[in-house]
Amino acid sequence: MLVDPATETWSRLLPNTPAGMQEIQACAPDGYNFARLVWQSCEVCRLGLIVKIRVTGPWQRHGCGSRMVRFALRGVDAYRWTTTPQSEDAQAFFPALTETTGVPFPREAELCEHMRLREPRKVRSQQLLAPPPG
Repeated sequence: MLVDPATETWSRLLPNTPAGMQEIQACAPDGYNFARLVWQSCEVCRLGLIVKIRVTGPWQRHGCGSRMVRFALRGVDAYRWTTTPQSEDAQAFFPALTETTGVPFPREAELCEHMRLREPRKVRSQQLLAPPPG
């Protein structure tokens, strides 16, 4: 399969609470969801958590994961970031991302009280995005 960034559809699911779950998804023209990032960030505590990141098959190693994380980092300068336990691929990905962004991503999965608040069970708003720059 040929990877063509011009044919990708990117969208963002907005949080239901100020420090709630956010998500970016990238889909192929046939609707296949090939990349997903789920994260939380708290403005009060200046804390961010990468909950899940996934890039499948032929889309791996084309910068999709890095682009999604850099999108999540926009506007949250000087936040401290952690991740949930990391897969073998993620254990290589996050140190490389730290080199390019200067942001460490330790596997500590730290949440603040605001991130622990139970989110209302309602559909989150979705917004279409231009693919984040490479």
